Amino acid sequence: MGLVIDYIIQSSDGEVKAYDSQKRFIDETENDTFGEFDDHINEVTIKDKSLLYAEDKPFKESQKKIDPDLIRKKHNKSLFKYFLDGTRQVYKVGDIAIDGVVYPLAVGQIIVGYCGREGRDIKIGKAIRKLVLAVPVQYDTKEQGQNFFRKKCEEINKKVQESLFYQKFHMKFSDVISYGNITDKQVEMGRNKYLRLAISKIQNEMLDQERLLVEEMVLNGLVSNDDAMLIKDGSIEYKEDFTNRPDKELASAVFNQNFRDVVGVSKLFDPELLSRNEPHIGTIIAELKPMHRTKAYRYIHEGKSYCVWYIRLRNTINRSNSYSDIIKVEMFMVGNKVKQSALIDSISAHLINEAYPVCYGKDARWANHLYPVYVTEAFCKSNFVDEKLIIKII
Repeated sequence: MGLVIDYIIQSSDGEVKAYDSQKRFIDETENDTFGEFDDHINEVTIKDKSLLYAEDKPFKESQKKIDPDLIRKKHNKSLFKYFLDGTRQVYKVGDIAIDGVVYPLAVGQIIVGYCGREGRDIKIGKAIRKLVLAVPVQYDTKEQGQNFFRKKCEEINKKVQESLFYQKFHMKFSDVISYGNITDKQVEMGRNKYLRLAISKIQNEMLDQERLLVEEMVLNGLVSNDDAMLIKDGSIEYKEDFTNRPDKELASAVFNQNFRDVVGVSKLFDPELLSRNEPHIGTIIAELKPMHRTKAYRYIHEGKSYCVWYIRLRNTINRSNSYSDIIKVEMFMVGNKVKQSALIDSISAHLINEAYPVCYGKDARWANHLYPVYVTEAFCKSNFVDEKLIIKII
C-alpha cells in the first residue's frame, strides 16, 4: 500500500477505516467543476441597452473585420510579453469509510507556470509544482477545523520525507484539503459524486495558484499596460466558490489591481454565455468570418464587470465544428469603465498574430491555440513528475 493509506490505517482511532484500491490516473478532462467550460452562469440581465456593450464605439453590424494593415503593423511588436497556464493531474489512491459511507482519497499534482518573450524568442519563466491530498471533511471526526488538516499534512510529510520519492524529487504535500458534503443539486452526479468533489477541490487549488502567480508577477513589475501584458490561458472570471482560500484576499481589491493588464483567452467556451442579453449570440459567433470579431459585450459576474468578445483566428481547413477556430477573449473592466474600441481592435490584431505559427498535429485544439500559449502549456506539462512514480509511492 502507499504512504497515505498506510498513515491513515496506522493513525486511525477506529472511527475511520481505510482501503487500498487499484490506484489510477484520472484524466484531466474528467468533469471537475460540474461544467464543460470555464464559463459560469450569467445571472444578470442588462435592461439598460446603453450598458450592454463594453466598448466606447460599438459597431452596428454583427461582426467587424480586423484591418489587415493593423495586423501587419503589429506582427513584430506584440503587446504580450508573458503567457501563463495551469494544469494538474489527479490520482485516486484509496478509500476511507466513515459512518458507513465510503469516500475516495485523491492526490493532485498541480503545475502553474509562465513563459516570457524576449525579442522573437519564447523563454522559460517559472513553474510552481504542488502536491495536495483531498480528503472528505468527515475525516475530521471531532470537527477541529483547519488545524486538524494542517496537522495531518505535517504528519504525512514526515512519512514522505523518509521515502526515496522525496530524496529524488524533494517533493512533499503542500496541503491536505477537504471536500464537503453533497448538495441537493449534486445528488444526481452518480456514484462518482464524491470523487468529483475531490477533483473540484484540487481544481480550485490550481486556480488559486494561478492567481497567486499573477499577483507575484505584478508585484515584481513584470506585467504592465504598455508592452508587457499577460495572456492567461482560460477564463479570468474566477468564481468565489471556486477557491480553497478562506480569507478571500484574492477576491476584491487585490484582484482589481492584479488583473487590469491580463487578457484571458479560452479555447473552449459556452457560445450561449451572453444569450440573456444578446439572444442570437450563438449564431453571431458561428458566422464570424476569418479575422473578424464580435462586438465587445459587458458581462457581469459576482459584482465584477468584464469585457468579452470573440475572434475567428483563421480560416481553418476541415475544422471539427463552427467554433473550432474561434477564441473567447476577456478583460477586467477596472471601475466598470468601457474599453476603447481601438484598443480592442489592437488586442485582436495581436491575438491573430499570436496564433502563428500553428501547432498542427501536436494538439487536437490547434485551430484555437495561440502558439506562445501552446508552448507554455508544453512547458508546464514537462514539469510533472511521472504519474507512475507518484501512484507507486503515494
